[in-house]
Amino acid sequence: MKQKEIESEKELKEVLKKIPYKDNKQRNNIICSLIGHSRISTMCIGYRHCGRCEDLLGDNLGSVDYGQPGAVIRGHNCGTCRTT
Repeated sequence: MKQKEIESEKELKEVLKKIPYKDNKQRNNIICSLIGHSRISTMCIGYRHCGRCEDLLGDNLGSVDYGQPGAVIRGHNCGTCRTT
């Protein structure tokens, strides 16, 4: 049976109320499992991680990270990532 997609923040909050979690890290892992990884990323020595759950998303060292269109990398200074 296919799970219904979560379409709003309100639906996500309702689902989270039903799922027990012990801390924010576990909650963030659950959120990423339900709706996908954040477009906000962190980057360290060529490794790109999800800004929400910190899972490894890509590796520029081995040239296997194709990135995500519209992704924002914390601390990066390109036109997409720069904060004003």
